[in-house]
Amino acid sequence: MLTEAEPELRLVLNCTRTATITGASPEPPTRDGTPDWDRVVELARYHGVVQLLYEGLEAMARKCGDDFTVPEAVLTRLSSIVQGKQMRNLAFTTELQQILKRFEARGVRAIPFKGPALSAAAYDDATVREYNDLDLLVHPEDIPVAADILEERGYEWHGGTPRLDDAALLGGPVTKAIVHEYEMRGPDFDVELRWRVGDAERPFSIPFSELWDHRDTVSVGGQPLPALAQPDRLLVLAFHGTKHRWYLLKWLCDFVAALESTEADWPHVLARARETGVERNLLLGAALAHSVFGYSLPAPILDRLRTDSRVSELVEDVVESLAAGTPEAPTKFEATRFYLTASDSMTALVPFLLLYSPLHPTYSEYQFYPLPGPLHPLYYVIWPLRLLLETPQWRRQSSEKQLDEPT
Repeated sequence: MLTEAEPELRLVLNCTRTATITGASPEPPTRDGTPDWDRVVELARYHGVVQLLYEGLEAMARKCGDDFTVPEAVLTRLSSIVQGKQMRNLAFTTELQQILKRFEARGVRAIPFKGPALSAAAYDDATVREYNDLDLLVHPEDIPVAADILEERGYEWHGGTPRLDDAALLGGPVTKAIVHEYEMRGPDFDVELRWRVGDAERPFSIPFSELWDHRDTVSVGGQPLPALAQPDRLLVLAFHGTKHRWYLLKWLCDFVAALESTEADWPHVLARARETGVERNLLLGAALAHSVFGYSLPAPILDRLRTDSRVSELVEDVVESLAAGTPEAPTKFEATRFYLTASDSMTALVPFLLLYSPLHPTYSEYQFYPLPGPLHPLYYVIWPLRLLLETPQWRRQSSEKQLDEPT
């Protein structure tokens, strides 16, 4: 488990492993001095695993007795953080229930795929996983109604320009969507309405309609809510982690917890992953679970890993990055290169290049001149005109900035 990492990160890993894997027992801490507890808490907060750290520390203290003690001030600090997050998550859970109730009444097809739903499905507790907003997958046809419902509840679209015609923002069969999600800001919560997993340049190939047809239910706060089917949940988590280069432990913990809670026909899951172009993503998540947490993998996964040498190279890349302990996200170039390397086929490069953002109109065009949906293709005409008009202004601002810079 990241033997080259600093002791504080190894302690975080030890605790999260214990809290995530059923029956896992904490490994006795090494006797290489007292850990820097401020650093331990800092790493756990950055990686989004404070609650798992706290749970693991309690298990370690029970097992080790006097051989391992956590300062009372540290426990008090962690307990305060955990209680605050749990209360916040309970409020998120109630809000999610209310939103989905109104969606159902208006015929909106929606699946909560992270937040409380994922926490309940993977950890059997809606308050364990850390999240800052509610992520909802919504059928593309239902996005306008879903946004209307949220606005009726006091949410505002974080865009700066009114939603005059959603069709103009969602794009069409031959045009790229101007936005890939609706960020709705409320007085207490934020909600992201998505009509796909990933984005246009890095899309998850299973369409919403198929995810909806295969959907399951999960009890969230005592109320059954729609959820991704177990195999689809694994594929989505593997895709999401790979898209972000697995730089946060939270995503790996989610994947391992989902593995723990999945009763699957693994040959079928692998076949579905292969059909949808995310088999290497799935294998990578599994290999990281084994490498970082020592997780025991199903035989079909192990057999397939032996035939894919690229996965081991990707695992080394992630493990090296995690062990470095640098609290910063990968650059867009690094994340893109990793995503393409982890793709099943280099054909993934084709949509990435064709849908590369600088080659298409953006939200700036919509702000510049809102158009009705049927006229969305005209943004490809407005786009170069806007750039042409803004170029002199950009050059002037750049020149003024250079003059203002100290020499």
